[in-house]
Amino acid sequence: MAGNWINQKRIDRERWDQLVSETPHSSVYVCSFYLDATAIDWEAYIAEDYSFAIPVGVVRKGGVTRVYPPLFQRYIEPIGNISKIDWHKFEQSLHQRYKKGDLQSKLAILPNTTFKTRVFQSIDQDSFKLKTQAKRMIKRFSQNNYEIREDNINTTELSQLIAKELSKKLPLYATKEVKYLFDIVEKAEKIGYLYKVGVFEGNKLKGGLIGLKFNGSLLYLKGTAYEDLQSNGAMYALMNHFIEFGFSQNCTIDFGGSRVKGIQFFNQRFNGQDIEYYNYSWDHSPFWFRILFSIYRKFKSKK
Repeated sequence: MAGNWINQKRIDRERWDQLVSETPHSSVYVCSFYLDATAIDWEAYIAEDYSFAIPVGVVRKGGVTRVYPPLFQRYIEPIGNISKIDWHKFEQSLHQRYKKGDLQSKLAILPNTTFKTRVFQSIDQDSFKLKTQAKRMIKRFSQNNYEIREDNINTTELSQLIAKELSKKLPLYATKEVKYLFDIVEKAEKIGYLYKVGVFEGNKLKGGLIGLKFNGSLLYLKGTAYEDLQSNGAMYALMNHFIEFGFSQNCTIDFGGSRVKGIQFFNQRFNGQDIEYYNYSWDHSPFWFRILFSIYRKFKSKK
């Protein structure tokens, strides 16, 4: 079945989220609130009868609208009755509408477009296992005077603490781009999807994790702790608590989409299993745009 491209301004959010809820194993990444929070703009290829849809993040620069992966958006995924989708027609329509694109997808959806595979980590109760280092760091944490708890955590304080600490190693979190993270957290809390856990010294918040609970999955969004607490096992203890909470809610644990090797190593200390997804790229943009875009990327990387 054919579909039509519709900008998010014309998409019925209630109808969209109903389609998400009817899709087996759909993730929070395709909920309307998450797309609204993360994307500069987004559009979707939607069936005339609303039986399926595929969202993409879009941005317009230099007169060219391109597909891009929004920050904190690991991938998109088709929703609804995907057996109705003609993938060749979708691919042709995508390339015609957007001359340039980078599209990260949960599934293999573009039969003739260049792609690379990437991985994230996930566990369920059957695969969960603490590796030696995780056990050692959790034991070290227990020998200190810190407390992990879920109650009385100010969401804004925790979000700002995470951003401030992460900015010491990742400059992104010191820029205006961090607003996308804050928007996710704010919107998720309003609709009851937010999970947060903190580590305290007395009544002083010293770190914590933020997650999103949706459709049988607990997604780790972001988290950190002060450096002295990290060296005493705080991140291992926090993640272990996070995992135990998820399992108590019959959720699988999704460690998020970080491609940083050190973070992937951390996830694997809990026996996180690699799951592949797809990163598609194409460029049919005008020659002049390619030059300007290259200059823009170099300038942005120096900021």
